[in-house]
Amino acid sequence: MVRVGEFFLAEDDESALRVGPRRSHDFPAVPCDGIYPDEAVLRWEAQLTGTRSTLRDVVPMANDGFTVFAVPEPLCGALAAAGSARLRAAARAWAEAASEPDDEISPANAADLLERVAALAGSRAEEHLDLYCWYFAP
Repeated sequence: MVRVGEFFLAEDDESALRVGPRRSHDFPAVPCDGIYPDEAVLRWEAQLTGTRSTLRDVVPMANDGFTVFAVPEPLCGALAAAGSARLRAAARAWAEAASEPDDEISPANAADLLERVAALAGSRAEEHLDLYCWYFAP
């Protein structure tokens, strides 16, 4: 199954509606191809905050396999505040929790992605933007 997507910063939900496969934009973004980011976000939040939020869909997933969701505020704060060691530990736990062969991600790639998303989360407050994610899994 092809999975493409990215975490990105946008001013609001209306701006977030303009993203997706083959749609160019100039928002700060981090690609997250090959994973289910909605599942990853819930695991990251559990690791970093001890809680799990309900994801807020901006574009609910339909039969076409496309969705956009807002990253929960508690996770954004935890990502921005977490140090590198904490992010690497959360990434390692996430990589080890992969239950399906096509859900696998190496610990090194997991850490790289989580650190890059954390950098986005850290810059969102100074930019007055919100953190979102879109992905396409047909």
